[in-house]
Amino acid sequence: MPIIRTSDRNRNESISEGLESFSIVDAALGSDALRVGELTIAPMTRVPRHAHTNTEEAMVLLEGTLEAQVGSQRMAIEAGDLVLAPAGSVHGFLNRTDTPARLLYVFPRHDPDRVWSTPPDAPPSGFPSEQGLSGFSSPHDRPLENES
Repeated sequence: MPIIRTSDRNRNESISEGLESFSIVDAALGSDALRVGELTIAPMTRVPRHAHTNTEEAMVLLEGTLEAQVGSQRMAIEAGDLVLAPAGSVHGFLNRTDTPARLLYVFPRHDPDRVWSTPPDAPPSGFPSEQGLSGFSSPHDRPLENES
């Protein structure tokens, strides 16, 4: 098993505006199945609601504060909190703060699928508190507008 220095990894794998991800462990680094990465979520940016039908996902908030949703459960999480999204469960995050948040994610397989929970023709609906997390249909989501 190799020893991997995260400082040597490319941290510039931008998913979309406000979201940057980089792989820490994957097949290219010698893992038989495990995939581990880090996601940085900019202020006033969301990770759109989505599901992985072929695997579960564990996420640990390393830094910052986020609003998290898994299924119908929604709550604020802080550094050190863990979110477990069972296979097929819709989940997403929102950073309403003025500082970036860092999230470590772990999949027990190399090839997690991703199914967005918002239809492609749906208008951007923001992130209204009474409706919980919402997202768009593609990974090219815009940062959130400021809400009152």
